[in-house]
Amino acid sequence: MARHDASDNVNPPIRRLHERLVYRNRFAAIYDDPVVFAGGNEGTYLRIVESGGKPGVAMLPLCGSQIALVQTYRYAVESLEWGVPRGFAQDADPIISARAELTEELGRQPDELLPIGIISPNSGLLAGQVHLFLARYATKAIEPKDGDEIIDVEWIGVRELFGRIARGDIADAFTLSAITCAAARGLIELG
Repeated sequence: MARHDASDNVNPPIRRLHERLVYRNRFAAIYDDPVVFAGGNEGTYLRIVESGGKPGVAMLPLCGSQIALVQTYRYAVESLEWGVPRGFAQDADPIISARAELTEELGRQPDELLPIGIISPNSGLLAGQVHLFLARYATKAIEPKDGDEIIDVEWIGVRELFGRIARGDIADAFTLSAITCAAARGLIELG
């Protein structure tokens, strides 16, 4: 998977003068960096670095032809949301983070974990990337260990998942990205 970073571009069109940290907690750091644009104008750019710059994870759990979704309350958008298990980095190694998140959200680790892509969730604001995985289970896992976050778990077929996406019932970008990456690699049947 080819990824590009600032070092790939010798003369970036926006150059950071220095970092200006304006807020930090255990989940994220927010910077309002002074910058110079290609034309010489100065300005600022807001940048959020999650988990100290370590990558987040999102996993598409699969058992046979069924996909697991978890229901959570997403405080930022103030609504309940169905989507694939996901989370902040718990380790610099995304595989360790993925296994930990699956244990928290579904109750156990998968039998097989395959990397399927890397996404930039909001490259205009978020500095981080999220690693996507396909998590294969021989039997369905439905016993979340994180009762504060996970409200419900359900396993559904791909056709039903696509129906929910088409109706707008599933808008979670991580779910949409994981399905797309798994389908593009021929790892799930679209039906």
